[in-house]
Amino acid sequence: MMKFSISKNLRDDTKCKKDFSCLKGKERSFCDIYDSSAGRVHFIRPLNSDTLCSYKMTFGYSFTCNCPVRKDLYNRYGV
Repeated sequence: MMKFSISKNLRDDTKCKKDFSCLKGKERSFCDIYDSSAGRVHFIRPLNSDTLCSYKMTFGYSFTCNCPVRKDLYNRYGV
């Protein structure tokens, strides 16, 4: 898996219940972002329906991600 560089300030500001598994795991452990509006609103396909994440928000019939780390991974690395 690719190594990602996330600033300490961004990590400190993110309250992750999964202990930043997206940055540590050997497999992909984050939701797929399929659309982004100006790098601010990120529409996702959740990993599975029972994934508990305080940053996953419903938006009509879809979901958005408000996780600062996940958004930075997408905006900077395209993943």
